[in-house]
Amino acid sequence: MLRIEKVAGKDVLMESEIPFLKLFKKGKVREVYELGEYLLIVATDRISAFDVVMKTGVPSKGIYLTQQSAFWFKFIRENGFSTHFVSDDLDEIAEITGEKRLLDLKWLRGRVMLGKHAEVLPVEAVCRFRIFGSAVSALKNNTWIWDKIEADDFSEGSLIKNGPIFTPTEKSETDDKITFDQMSSLIGSKETAQQIKDTTIRLFKLCRDYALKNFGFEIADGKVEYGFIDGVLSLVDETFTSDSARFIPDKSKEVFRKWLTDHNLRKVAAVLPDDVAMMVSDLYRSQCLDMKIKL
Repeated sequence: MLRIEKVAGKDVLMESEIPFLKLFKKGKVREVYELGEYLLIVATDRISAFDVVMKTGVPSKGIYLTQQSAFWFKFIRENGFSTHFVSDDLDEIAEITGEKRLLDLKWLRGRVMLGKHAEVLPVEAVCRFRIFGSAVSALKNNTWIWDKIEADDFSEGSLIKNGPIFTPTEKSETDDKITFDQMSSLIGSKETAQQIKDTTIRLFKLCRDYALKNFGFEIADGKVEYGFIDGVLSLVDETFTSDSARFIPDKSKEVFRKWLTDHNLRKVAAVLPDDVAMMVSDLYRSQCLDMKIKL
């Protein structure tokens, strides 16, 4: 059922509905539909944190994240990486798929992406240029399980001199940290695990350098995901968005996580005050403008 609510006087898409397409998967913040040989990925305005979906959404969040992700998918593809991305233009999607009825769904514009089917791997490929969050406690508590890092200290935000460091997690509700050997066992191939590690490090270096040179912000850490498309390891899901990466200056979901923590709302499906919802919306929009994305 299509559900559009009002937050701070603005429309917020909480649930999508495309009655003439079969729902393939419903995630925390996106709905995916089958469309012939493709998948149609719709980003709602729902927001989650600490594995919990909030009761209210963030105005235009789905649009801002789709535009960020589409920018990077296009850039990454131009630099020789295989991805699932086909298009984020609704008119082009309707032309490619022949499904002209999509054009009648005005609420889809800006928040939809056409992707190829992929055999998604059960790991999240995390890379870090700086020490933040769980990395700080892992280093201080001697629970660091990945490659050794070089840094002046282990405080929040410290630069990893030999970065980026690959720190994978299991793709699950809790995103448990896993070693390289555990990742190899999980996906059933040490060769594929090494390919994921090498590809991720190359990708993060490329995108961080580009962002610094052209946009003036730094990608501090983040995660990407992979799947096989026609036997080729390919990027899937989303890339370097405000939900999947941390930036300096920070305009990512970390700001929202901090607000929840400061208000003792971790693991709570909270109703967001209008000013908080707009704070997050404005941050995500600002990240798009930093990337010179036309909205």
